[in-house]
Amino acid sequence: WKATRIFSYGYGRIEILSGFINGLFLIVIAFFVFMESVARLIDPPELDTHMLTPVSVGGLIVNLIGICAFSHAHSHAHGASQGSCHSSDHSHSHHMHGHSDHGHGHSHGSAGGGMNANMRGVFLHVLADTLGSIGVIVSTVLIEQFGWFIADPLCSLFIAILIFLSVVPLIKDACQVLLLRLPPEYEKELHIALEKIQKIEGLISYRDPHFWRHSASIVAGTIHIQVTSDVLEQRIVQQVTGILKDAGVNNLTIQVEKEAYFQHMSGLSTGFHDVLAMTKQMESMKYCKDGTYIM
Repeated sequence: WKATRIFSYGYGRIEILSGFINGLFLIVIAFFVFMESVARLIDPPELDTHMLTPVSVGGLIVNLIGICAFSHAHSHAHGASQGSCHSSDHSHSHHMHGHSDHGHGHSHGSAGGGMNANMRGVFLHVLADTLGSIGVIVSTVLIEQFGWFIADPLCSLFIAILIFLSVVPLIKDACQVLLLRLPPEYEKELHIALEKIQKIEGLISYRDPHFWRHSASIVAGTIHIQVTSDVLEQRIVQQVTGILKDAGVNNLTIQVEKEAYFQHMSGLSTGFHDVLAMTKQMESMKYCKDGTYIM
């Protein structure tokens, strides 16, 4: 969908939002499967496994095809250098063991090619599903050959833990995007870019640098730059835009502030030298591992 007057950024964030909501649902599903498994671990029921093997093998084949298709689409997305949304919607009854089916209908949202960690989370999820199918087949063999009915709840427990572990990265990444975190994959490049900006001739300093991922294909940013009175504004804007574009920011807003602006501001509130001193402090700031600034 194209951007509208009301949604001026477009609808790219629907991918992230759907991934986040999917993640929440899957955590709830994993919790209920876990609780059911614990109850059945304490009191393992006797189960009829005749119909189980063909269904599980069918589910496994579908999952393997899904993984192949996912890998193929992922490589294409990287080749085209653009974000895309992969979702594998497969509702299959993993355990037709006579108990309340672990038919976990999965709908995996991804924030697309631009979000490597999110893609990894989705891929792990499909992989967890596949391992779940293998787990069901193994538990069926154990029940039919040795009569170990406890294998069924153990398998369910295994699936629940896999779903939970695979969905945590997805939720974490979606949360970071929704909370406007500096994109982790561009953290180092943006830090280097800001150091380069500081060295541009005619540029005194900069303030209020904000960078965030809007969607898979858009990294947005805003920055205020202070320049000397005699400088050509457009040349500085061009240089700053070029540096930040190389660092991954493709939706940038720059506010240019000349010395006269500060002198005008000094009559209103803060003196020019105070503001200049404040912006110069940016140079002494360092990045922590989590992307926050420290003095």
